[in-house]
Amino acid sequence: MDAAHFRHVVGHLASGVTVITTDAGDLRYGMTASSVTSLSADPPMMLACLNNAVPTAEAVTASGRYAVNVLGDGQGELARQFASPSPDKFRGVAVHPGTLGLPLLSDALAHIECEVVERVTGGTHTIFLGHVRSATAGNGQPLTYFRGGFGRFAFAKDDEVYGRARELVLSRAYPADTALPLEDLAARLEVDDAAAFYALTRLSSDGLVRRDADRGYVIAPLDVRTSDETFDARLAVELGVLALALDHVTDDEVAELNRRFDTMAALLVGERFVDFHGYLDANYAMHEYLVSLAGNPLLTNTFGRLGIKNVMTRSFGVTPETSQKFVEAQGRLVHGVATRNPDAARRGAVEYCELAKERVREILTSNGGRI
Repeated sequence: MDAAHFRHVVGHLASGVTVITTDAGDLRYGMTASSVTSLSADPPMMLACLNNAVPTAEAVTASGRYAVNVLGDGQGELARQFASPSPDKFRGVAVHPGTLGLPLLSDALAHIECEVVERVTGGTHTIFLGHVRSATAGNGQPLTYFRGGFGRFAFAKDDEVYGRARELVLSRAYPADTALPLEDLAARLEVDDAAAFYALTRLSSDGLVRRDADRGYVIAPLDVRTSDETFDARLAVELGVLALALDHVTDDEVAELNRRFDTMAALLVGERFVDFHGYLDANYAMHEYLVSLAGNPLLTNTFGRLGIKNVMTRSFGVTPETSQKFVEAQGRLVHGVATRNPDAARRGAVEYCELAKERVREILTSNGGRI
């Protein structure tokens, strides 16, 4: 089989685009890779196939660990930068240390940190089997590689349908704890069943609907107890992180935490959200990074399972109005971390938790006790 012909044919297999990063000694390494995939869920494992001629492959072998940075659909130039030979591939790229201390691309769609447990040589490449130690993801669409070029999935229509379905749920067009039949949603949105089903699966991931064995998809109610338990759990995790991490947090980590705070704060002007979904993503990204400062994958994974974004979406998303007090409290939390002042950081975290619970109570009261 001619190599050029083989590459042409295999190029018809669309794949996601990632940047594999690692460090060895005092140097950072990175390369664009599309031969990356999940291998196992229990235990969680990833597979990365790297060209042996690229320095990153040798660095992964030396360090015994690597990070998979999943790129979003607007990061084609970033993919090209890490695919081209350069003495400094990280130039102009925002980077922060991950749970394993690896350099993570801050604006990537998702991050997966792995420890190498096995290596397999195949032709010109080495396959690294990695045990996943930390995994985080944001919202957005992935960058894809197809026939030698970068592009995006054609999800625009499905996303638009999902957005309209989500507005129906948040506006309480369907009462809490009632069934949401696929055919009814499709008819209401004037779309086919496939598009409505996609919307329902996204709503399920958001926690706005849940699967019931007898009734199918059901509008998931939100009440005070659920809200209080979720925000109290987040507070408990963050107070634990502050106790573990504040003594050894670095200046670079403080700078990254401040950057994420500034991104979030810019999306709240006066008493209104400029972009609620953008604010929600930025808020989650900031608190997730705070939790990662403990360097404890179990804490990071616990935080991810709390469903914070679900509760905020279902409550704060009902109204565009909010309060600058939320940003101010989080600002005091971040300032406490920056100044290595545990009491100030703890007070900021507690204040933010109480404000969030009180705001949800107000929203629930104005909407009949649950939404």
